[in-house]
Amino acid sequence: MIISVIIPTYNRAAFLPKAIESVLAQTYTDWELIVVDDGSTDNTREVVSKYSDKRITYIYQENSERSAARNNGIAHAKGNYICFLDSDNYMLPNRLEKIVECIASENKTACYYTDIEYVNEQRGSKTLKMGKTYQFPMDVDLLIQDIIATPQICCAAEILRNHQFNPQLSIGEDMELLFRITNKYPLIYIPNQATVVEVEHEGRSVAFANKSKASEMELKTLKFMFSKSHPANYASRKMKNRRLSISYFNASRNYLLDGKWKGFAYLMKSIFKDLKSKQLRYKVNVAASFLMRKQEKLKMLLEQ
Repeated sequence: MIISVIIPTYNRAAFLPKAIESVLAQTYTDWELIVVDDGSTDNTREVVSKYSDKRITYIYQENSERSAARNNGIAHAKGNYICFLDSDNYMLPNRLEKIVECIASENKTACYYTDIEYVNEQRGSKTLKMGKTYQFPMDVDLLIQDIIATPQICCAAEILRNHQFNPQLSIGEDMELLFRITNKYPLIYIPNQATVVEVEHEGRSVAFANKSKASEMELKTLKFMFSKSHPANYASRKMKNRRLSISYFNASRNYLLDGKWKGFAYLMKSIFKDLKSKQLRYKVNVAASFLMRKQEKLKMLLEQ
């Protein structure tokens, strides 16, 4: 069984060797690695060219964002199953071996996913986020509370050729895709060390300096998912409102700190979307601090 590993990358030449070498170090060897360079302006091409292994393919495209890069990788993949790895992540050596063992034992056309460990090298901290078993058909209320990142996923190639990443979405595109996939196919958790490691650093695409902007893009994704024709719309109103409330609050943060009323408007939407939230009193304190221009208290509250 061939496993295709797709790494989309953009100006991550400094991180890329660790990701590539973690694939080269796999105990399971029947794989291909496709590095899709999304218009990098650094020395990404030179970094990849140093590896002479014939299982590694380099593809360059004009900058089109990571969804398009992943779709490009899917189009070129020859494997029976496709795994994803971000260029600032790396795999533990037995990851592909564990995945193949599980696929063989389940013998289902499905999407599989594994644990993920977040490593902050500057702080010297590690956090292991373990997955859980889902039943099929999927309980969308359960899935909408979870966050399953693309590097955790290994999915049958035939599924991904029919259900690709939406290039119109910049944040939460993996979540949106997973809802479409799990509407038709099982999502199977692989426990016990089939782990991908995500290194936290300042350049991470999800660690924007302006988190409000990132959350606004996530709101766009959520509103798309909660449209009538999307499988995620089957979630309960309570759960959809709770998820929107979180994003509205995150979108408010930087705007509030900058003294902008746009942040206050987002904060009010967050409050009214989930009036039974355990954070209601906290959010009211944030609103009061903003209205009374207590900037130091506001900053302290938002940094909690």
